Amino acid sequence: MKSGKGLSIAALVCGIVSIILAWFYMVNIVAIIAGVLGIVFAVLGMKNSKAAGESTGLATAGLVLAIIGTTFALIGFLSCTVCVCATKGTLDGIASGLQNLN
Repeated sequence: MKSGKGLSIAALVCGIVSIILAWFYMVNIVAIIAGVLGIVFAVLGMKNSKAAGESTGLATAGLVLAIIGTTFALIGFLSCTVCVCATKGTLDGIASGLQNLN
C-alpha cells in the first residue's frame, strides 16, 4: 500500500510557500497556484494515509496552511488590483483635466 507521507510533505511545503508569497503583489499569483496544489496534495495525502493506517497530521497541517495561503493570496491580489485600477482612473481624470486647461 502507498503511504501518503510524501504527498503530505508536498502539501505542507506548498502551504508554506503560498503563505510566504501571498504578501507580494503579482507574485501572489504563484501563491494561488501553490495553494491550490497544496490543497490537492493534502487531500490525496490524507486519503493515502488513512488507507495505510498512518497519521494524517502532516496532511492536515498542509491543508490548513494551503487554505490560509490561498485565501491571503486571493484577497491580496484582488485588493491590489482594485487599488491599481482606481489609481489609474484617478490619474486619467487628472490628465484629461490638465489637457482641458490648455
